Amino acid sequence: MIDKRYNITKKQLIGLQEGERFCPKCDGKGRVPRDKKKGLRFTVLLQCDKCLGDGKIDWIEEATGKKQKGVGHGAYTTT
Repeated sequence: MIDKRYNITKKQLIGLQEGERFCPKCDGKGRVPRDKKKGLRFTVLLQCDKCLGDGKIDWIEEATGKKQKGVGHGAYTTT
């Protein structure tokens, strides 16, 4: 049986490949609730900082942390 979970960030079911597991912090959802502040009647969901909203991590990312994709150096250079 293949375990799949609904990822809120991707808005789809995600499955695991070999060597992957669901993020232990967000349980594969990609979002975690922020602490409720006094007076708020709703829960704010923030992107999980462990899996960066992906919902799954492999053993290397578990140890070193997930790296953001597409984030590089600035577009401006100085001469």
